[in-house]
Amino acid sequence: MSYLQVALPYYVDLEEELQMLSGDGTSEFLHGLIPQASAFNTSLTHAVAGWNTSDIIGRAIEQILTAKELVPTFLVINPIDYYSIRLQKDAFWQVYFGRSARASRRQDLVGLNVVVTTNISSGTFLIGSGSLIAAEIRDRMSMQVEIATQHASFFPRI
Repeated sequence: MSYLQVALPYYVDLEEELQMLSGDGTSEFLHGLIPQASAFNTSLTHAVAGWNTSDIIGRAIEQILTAKELVPTFLVINPIDYYSIRLQKDAFWQVYFGRSARASRRQDLVGLNVVVTTNISSGTFLIGSGSLIAAEIRDRMSMQVEIATQHASFFPRI
């Protein structure tokens, strides 16, 4: 029973996160944020040799700000991409995004709250605003796991 009370909510929350990010809106599925998001304008990455993932994310933030949208507050990124950015080095093998006082809060890349999850594919990212104006998530009730401990003959019969 204790295993189900711990493991089941974890996997339900994982599926809920996947639906909030990538749900296609069909049938009982949520309409996810990624299908509704504006596409990244690739023309913002100049044809200068050496641009990387952190440059693309910075340009995506620029795209949001110049469109006069809500100020972005979060970045959702795959762990592979996150650590590729975190481990980028300069010509002297110095890490660009090394440990800092803010690293523990995961606001260490571009000043946004970073959500690292495998529910977004590598090479994809989502930048958005957690403002109440931008989106609101309502849960009718939190998940509850209830297991009957009574014997079958104690239940009413029809």
